[in-house]
Amino acid sequence: MNSVYPLFSYPVMLCTEKYQFSAEEEKYIANLTMAENIGNSMSENDKILDSNELAKLRAFIDSQIDTYQKNILRLKAKNSIFITQSWANKANANEFHPMHKHPNSLLSGVLFVSGSTGDGLPPIRFHRNNDLLPLDLEFEDHNEFNTGVRWFVPEKGLLILFPSVLVHDVDRNTTGDERITLSFNTFVKGPLGKKAQLTEVDL
Repeated sequence: MNSVYPLFSYPVMLCTEKYQFSAEEEKYIANLTMAENIGNSMSENDKILDSNELAKLRAFIDSQIDTYQKNILRLKAKNSIFITQSWANKANANEFHPMHKHPNSLLSGVLFVSGSTGDGLPPIRFHRNNDLLPLDLEFEDHNEFNTGVRWFVPEKGLLILFPSVLVHDVDRNTTGDERITLSFNTFVKGPLGKKAQLTEVDL
């Protein structure tokens, strides 16, 4: 049988363990002061995971980031990935998240605070950064190699980690339910590069 290699793919990790929100955590997120954003609203506080109210949630996310960097990226122990910004997003009826990526970040994450299978809340959609082939072709069916978009439906407590360079968006919310997510960016600390190649940076 022929061997097929998914060369240079972008690893998107759906965490098997879903986070169980406490009533206090849900209340804290629900009461955040929101600011108008393009297509939706986002919390004015961009460091909500630094709050004492979300300390348990922060520990859960940190452990999943640790799994990603050790098991997927295989980073050496001299480097570690840490959260730089964290905020809540809310999309009510007819609101959306425009297509974007996250500059100045290594990995980003989305944790669904609302949503369940079949409720109709719009999924997060990831888009191919580069064309697979330089032609406009039609396919019998789509797979991980030929598709240009991949989406994941909201499920409360589901955490998704992905490289920040991946372009993503969310279509308009056509339901009467509020779509709530918690997002975050990360960076890396420790030595980078090599002194002999004049690429050394110590963060």
